[in-house]
Amino acid sequence: MNEEEQKNHHSKMKLETNWTSVLFLLYFHMCAMFGLFLVITAASIKTTIFCFVLVMFGVLGVTTGCHRLWAHKTYSAVWPLRLFLICCHTLVCQGPVYDWVLDHRIHHKFHGTDKDFYNFKRGFSFSQIGCRCVNGNVDYKQLAKEVDMSDIEEDKLVMFQKSFYWVIMPVVSILLPINFPVAYWDESILASVFIVGFLRVTILLQCAWLINSATIVWGLDPLVKKSADTNLVFLVTKSLWPQYHYLLPWDYKSGEFGTYGTGCSTAFIRIWAATGLATELRTIDTDGVKAALAQAVAFGKPVVQCLNEAKTTCTMDDVLDHTKHR
Repeated sequence: MNEEEQKNHHSKMKLETNWTSVLFLLYFHMCAMFGLFLVITAASIKTTIFCFVLVMFGVLGVTTGCHRLWAHKTYSAVWPLRLFLICCHTLVCQGPVYDWVLDHRIHHKFHGTDKDFYNFKRGFSFSQIGCRCVNGNVDYKQLAKEVDMSDIEEDKLVMFQKSFYWVIMPVVSILLPINFPVAYWDESILASVFIVGFLRVTILLQCAWLINSATIVWGLDPLVKKSADTNLVFLVTKSLWPQYHYLLPWDYKSGEFGTYGTGCSTAFIRIWAATGLATELRTIDTDGVKAALAQAVAFGKPVVQCLNEAKTTCTMDDVLDHTKHR
């Protein structure tokens, strides 16, 4: 069997269902639905607001922390900000930052292939949650050896969280959040467990998983010239920005959910830059893209290489000038 036949055979391999994961996710989401029922019927409005705030912090930890800061190095951050983002990410209950970054870098390196755990070619349902209900047909440990994680291993805060994650997470993400409504406004333990516990974690996990499947929801196929034939146009704005992110993942302006230069996470990065907490915001402007493309044509160099060479670091004036964020 030649290499091409092996590739085709591998892509047609049937994935084995992991029933333990299926049942766990099923029961977890059922508990989240009961939490939503309690939000409507029994819980204090303070508990609902508290849950929403924790969700916002958790999403911030994944988007501006794991994704843009550590996975793609779109900017640099001082240690207090890194510590804050690690705490925010811990609220998600998705494992250590180190594992998240490794998993996402594998996703980028093998994007759209059978080695990509979230292969978008299998459809949104698989990419979002189905991939977590099957046993993969590739050797994850072998793929991990092909990804450079030396920069992450030099971050002592990330490695500390990795070493003590199963001590830190139950306290930061479960015990303290669930106890807070009970202790400060006499919420029932039942409501706090199912709303601040199950419902909050379920929402956060779905948001975090959506980062890897966003290209299906918000992305256009660059090879298809006609408009997308989907009812999603009434709910979301499709564009080529998701594809741009896979081409230039180091651009801090690339949003996780189909945006560029806008969005809550991007705004927070700019605020942190203005206050000195974030530095070295990496991006590229229109003139830089044009120059890189011209260089690629003139010298026959790979386009991605030319674009990488053209990336710039934002000055404070660039960060504060809203006209440059369009």
